[in-house]
Amino acid sequence: MTALSNSSEVKLEAGRYGRTVIARLKPNEDIVESLERLCAQYGIGRAVVRSAVGSLIDGHLASGAGAALATQIVKGPGVEIVGLFGEVAGIVSGRDDTGTTELTAILSGTDSQVFAGRVVRGMNLSFITIEVTLQEWIADAAALTGSA
Repeated sequence: MTALSNSSEVKLEAGRYGRTVIARLKPNEDIVESLERLCAQYGIGRAVVRSAVGSLIDGHLASGAGAALATQIVKGPGVEIVGLFGEVAGIVSGRDDTGTTELTAILSGTDSQVFAGRVVRGMNLSFITIEVTLQEWIADAAALTGSA
């Protein structure tokens, strides 16, 4: 996996994929918090979102950073998830996974307008259901670091 920061530094992490979890999120569950709980339930420290389909009551997406941070509200109910990408960090005792969940979504509003941005924690509740596929990421003990 590759993580990019705001600088020109590129960090590489060696590892492998582990278990796959396919789950259904029930109505009124926040997508970020639900995926973190799902990972914790199965003892998964980090996972990659492979796919997600379903709908949200309303969508809340962030873009920018610092003073330029903006939140886009996609009014529903019935905001469709066109795409969901990113990494989920579960809370697993005995592991030092200090990363945080970072999800990016592409959403289609009830008027068919399309929006994209970072998913805002606690503000994206499932409407009917969301089906999601996660794949565990197991990092090697020694990570590689380089710069571009």
